[in-house]
Amino acid sequence: MIELLALSLTLAISQDTQIAPEASARPSFGMGMPSEGGLPPFDQVSDGFETVVSSVGGEGSMYTLYRDDSDHLLIELSPDYEGLPILIAYTVSSGIGESGVQVGDMYGYWTRIHDQLVLVQPNLEVKSTGDEQSQSGTARVFTDKIILDVPIISDGPNGGPVIDGTNLFLHNASNFFGPDVRGARTDLAVLSKAKSFPTNVELTFELPLPSGQFGSISYSIRTVPKNDGYQPRAADHRIGYFSTTHKDLGDASSDEMWVRYVNRWHLEKADPSLKMSPPKKPIVFHLEHTIPVRYRRWVRDGILEWNKAYEQIGIVNAIEVYQQDASTGAHMEKDPEDARYNFILWTNANMGFAIGPSRVDPETGQILDADIVMDEAFVTGWTKAWNKLLPEVAMQSYSPEAREWLKTHPNWDPRIRLASPLEQNAIAKHILTLPSHPAMIQTSDLIGDDEYDGLGNRTCQTNGFCMYPAYQAAELAMARLHPDVLAMLALSQDDSEEDDGDMLDGVPDWFIGPMLRDVIMHETGHTLGLRHNFKASGVYDMDEMNNKNFEPEAICGSVMEYSPMNINMEDGPDQGDFTMMTIGPYDYWAIEYGYTTDNDSLPSILSRVNEPQLAYSTDEDTFDNDPSSRRFDWGKNPLDYADSQIRLAKQLRATILDRMVKDGQSWARARSGYEMLLNRQFGSVSTAADWIGGTLHNRARKGDPGDRNPIEEIDPAIQRRALQMVLENAMRDDAWGLNSDLLHKMTVEKNWDAGGMAAIMTNPSFPIHQRIGGMQASAISMLLNPSKLGNVYDGELRNDSEIDVLTVAEIIQAVTDEVWSELGDLPSSSTIRKPAISSLRRNLQSEHLARLVELSLEEDAASPAGRTIQSLVRLQLQEILAELQDAQANDAYTRAHIMDAKIKIQKALNAQFTIGGSAAGGGGIDFSSMFGK
Repeated sequence: MIELLALSLTLAISQDTQIAPEASARPSFGMGMPSEGGLPPFDQVSDGFETVVSSVGGEGSMYTLYRDDSDHLLIELSPDYEGLPILIAYTVSSGIGESGVQVGDMYGYWTRIHDQLVLVQPNLEVKSTGDEQSQSGTARVFTDKIILDVPIISDGPNGGPVIDGTNLFLHNASNFFGPDVRGARTDLAVLSKAKSFPTNVELTFELPLPSGQFGSISYSIRTVPKNDGYQPRAADHRIGYFSTTHKDLGDASSDEMWVRYVNRWHLEKADPSLKMSPPKKPIVFHLEHTIPVRYRRWVRDGILEWNKAYEQIGIVNAIEVYQQDASTGAHMEKDPEDARYNFILWTNANMGFAIGPSRVDPETGQILDADIVMDEAFVTGWTKAWNKLLPEVAMQSYSPEAREWLKTHPNWDPRIRLASPLEQNAIAKHILTLPSHPAMIQTSDLIGDDEYDGLGNRTCQTNGFCMYPAYQAAELAMARLHPDVLAMLALSQDDSEEDDGDMLDGVPDWFIGPMLRDVIMHETGHTLGLRHNFKASGVYDMDEMNNKNFEPEAICGSVMEYSPMNINMEDGPDQGDFTMMTIGPYDYWAIEYGYTTDNDSLPSILSRVNEPQLAYSTDEDTFDNDPSSRRFDWGKNPLDYADSQIRLAKQLRATILDRMVKDGQSWARARSGYEMLLNRQFGSVSTAADWIGGTLHNRARKGDPGDRNPIEEIDPAIQRRALQMVLENAMRDDAWGLNSDLLHKMTVEKNWDAGGMAAIMTNPSFPIHQRIGGMQASAISMLLNPSKLGNVYDGELRNDSEIDVLTVAEIIQAVTDEVWSELGDLPSSSTIRKPAISSLRRNLQSEHLARLVELSLEEDAASPAGRTIQSLVRLQLQEILAELQDAQANDAYTRAHIMDAKIKIQKALNAQFTIGGSAAGGGGIDFSSMFGK
């Protein structure tokens, strides 16, 4: 069953006080007490209904279902329903783009209060394992709560209460789905699925959704099995697992009240005496019949690759895979919604992402079932418009503190500056409604629509959203657009592999197959409990992995990384593997910790934390200033990879018109290709900017072998190289590869229909100054925002004065020197057509000047490093003014630019007020023109 265990809507479960898994009853309110008047007999309320038989082979059912000819549904609970823990998951299963993505779930138990059946959410958040007084006090404060209630209409023939299932799950669907289903035509609903299996019930109603479009809402209700010997394993932040958490108030002397368990399957040897044993109960995945035949082997191989990690701990064939096949009937009796089966499903919703969730016992962390939802759009080369990806790339460099600052300084915000002018006002208004970081968005009513769904505000974490397939789809799209990319990567293949391969959807199978397998390995890792690892890409140097003598099987530390294609741009003697071909050393280590049956070995396993191949950081580590915790970088020194990607962009850009656009194709492909390469170039600029003022963080603890500091400095030479990379590749005219021939062909293709509306309002002429200016402005923001400079300033004090460090003064001076480099050598023969300072550079200088003026008048200059930054910026303004006084040019563009710059600097230096306030000496100056507003 597809589950993206999200606690969403107003009925979201607050989870987690420990309740013994063996318990079959809970405190309840008038357990099983009917009202005095009694209930109607079952024969009366069930007249015209027939029993629904779902399970085969005489197996019993979790609940007994009854339906009539009008698709009305009655549900009889089992006689022992009281207090038994259940999970209810709900999904919009068709009719929307995210069909199959689970909206949310509820964990609770049924109890009876008079003639009402009440679903109660147990308190799982806080408990006490202390003395009797502590447990009693905790239980008094942290109590269970009612989620919903439904009338009992009769007592069933099997001894359980009977409820109106149509009333609960259809007419009151908003109890689960919230406002998304209000207005749906429940009067036209059809009960399309009603199945009851031994451990779960599956219900689906088809009906017109509020939009009028036909859709389906589905429910999956399953029991939480009694503990059959599963022992929770303590989570450790040195290794990345999703976790199940509660607070234990039992030990007042402890400095750690939070108890965290690893989320993992109950996997144990069938014969513990054997060194290598099959599992007592393997993890079994079924591949849905909708997976295209041409891709099935790659999906299968990606799942089974994880068996290598389990073999390391003595479990053979821990994972099994079976193919569902409509043509032969194999496994077709198994429903993907049936919680007894784990499925890999294939959709065609153009989601651009995949999901590898798991459903977990919220008391122990035991994974009960899991699925992977894979979208066809990965294979077909889905990607957002390239200009839409640019802001996402740029924002990777910004901490929550910096994002909050951007709200009051919109002219610095890459999300605004990189957007089209038509969208900028709307985006600016939307940003004001956002929290300081996307991870703080916890109000999503659909799991999978926000990047950090499944991690926060819940007891049991799950993988609610994974963008790795989208990033890889962008890589695939580049290979489709430019044939030279495949030609480069073909060098990694044996001649036989290249010559004999099939073409799959227009791409060689030797390329698209491993790319798909890599994504499946990644998503399978999530279903096994593993979180992302964004340090894993830094295990090997570029020249190591691009060498035929490279010994490790994997070119990255983990498949849980967001790793880009490895394209050798003279970074080694050979073309190495272009993607992950197998799991990495960190993956073996993580599985060993989570699944070893030798508890005594856990300390020695954790003691390996400082081994370079086992480096680990995850989503929350990308919020701070550690540049090695970044998505889509590569190599021990990511600047080498960033530099190679810039060289790749330049090389491919030179052949856009010849190689990307074939006879008969639209010239719009040239624009797509240019923007694709612009995205690649700017991603490298953003990567470089991350290394300025950063520090390297690790999760080692005191006493771990290696004796590392948890915070380590970055070599100032690396930081200076990064600074120079940003300046050279974002500030200079020749960085963008523009020429007249290219600009006359970079058009758009307009069609007034669903397939072409995105281009309707787009200017066929490429918006040179707006697009390049937005990237230049964003690059300045990356270097000069106060959060970045504050980190650099802290680094100056963190190190002894004898140690060389990159300083705030050095950064500010370096940016000024680059931006205003023409002033010392203006040509005497400039004209309007050949101005002394080009239009792109004039825009850059005006942008830089506006930033310096704004910083010099910053209202919040008393913030950390603020006064120092302000004084240094004023010094820069004085020095720029001095150079401008001596600058002479013949053309009107340059003369006007110099005059305007001098006036603005003089006004700023003379200003005795803060932006947005009144002048201290009376009067006032409108600075809006300076800031481009």
